[in-house]
Amino acid sequence: MKKFRRRSMCNGYLHFGKLACSMCDYNMMGSTLYVIIVALIGTAVTVIDVIRIMNGKANNQLCSRSQEHDDVPEVERDLKLMTSILGIEHFTLMMLGAITDYPMMHVPWLLMQFCIMAIELLVFLVRLFLEGLHVTRDEVLLSVLTIHNWLQVFCLFHNQIQLSV
Repeated sequence: MKKFRRRSMCNGYLHFGKLACSMCDYNMMGSTLYVIIVALIGTAVTVIDVIRIMNGKANNQLCSRSQEHDDVPEVERDLKLMTSILGIEHFTLMMLGAITDYPMMHVPWLLMQFCIMAIELLVFLVRLFLEGLHVTRDEVLLSVLTIHNWLQVFCLFHNQIQLSV
């Protein structure tokens, strides 16, 4: 019986691209079911957040710093609402891309999460140089889970691109 072997398309990428691409060669990465579950959980959490913001029960920690500006809580609420609605859109597109095997639907979520991870890395490096290394277990767990989820979606995207070529 002949074993199915995936073609590797990692030859033309830079070092980081080759590393991420080689991660996708393992069978556990790029699971359609895992991506759908992540998208469902993300959509549910984001919808609950939108409902919470619309009901006015949002956490107003940032608003307590300045009571001089009356429009700050409203602008902050609107920004949170726009971000949450954008998150619903990204999670929905990711779920539809996994269900329909259309890889380009993963791109908005992948790019948004990549930007978030890059900013978090920058903040970590700034804090490292200014304050020293102070990391909690929760931060490490959240970072590892974020990178794992991103790699799962990226590998599904990569596998779907390979199958369509």
